[in-house]
Amino acid sequence: MKTYKKIMHVVVQVENVVLALAMVLVLVLTFGNVIARKIFQHSWGFTEEITVAVFVLISMLAAGVAARKGELVQLNILQDMLGVKGKKVLNLLQTIVCVIYSLVLVYEGTHRMMIDGTYSPILHIAKSVFWFFIVIGGVSLALHFVENCVTFQSEHRAAEVKDEEKEEVEIA
Repeated sequence: MKTYKKIMHVVVQVENVVLALAMVLVLVLTFGNVIARKIFQHSWGFTEEITVAVFVLISMLAAGVAARKGELVQLNILQDMLGVKGKKVLNLLQTIVCVIYSLVLVYEGTHRMMIDGTYSPILHIAKSVFWFFIVIGGVSLALHFVENCVTFQSEHRAAEVKDEEKEEVEIA
């Protein structure tokens, strides 16, 4: 588990760098396009293709970062009604469903990368590059869902032991 945490720490650092660079790229392209349009009365047509693709990457990686913290999708109504064991089981079920969803993203992104032979209209970039961003996001989501589950399970292991001790004291 410590090895997985170390690997995930590196993954998160890489994701943060990619997210920061992607945001700077979008900012520079959008600002440059505005300046070009207002001052030179000429728009950069290629910026839309790049910013849309980069926004997909940003969205997918940011979803992975949110999943890492358990903040991607959270509705605690059912979880709040459960005890420690129930919370652990529910968390495990949530993780399984979310990892399956992430793997579907990876599968679909990979499939579309293989069959899509089209190119973007202005820059003529293969659209498979854009589908690759979906694959990256799916892998990121799956890794972070598993990491969140491992963290949750280990943190609640101690609480589960406390509950069992409490029940033994009440019985005695």
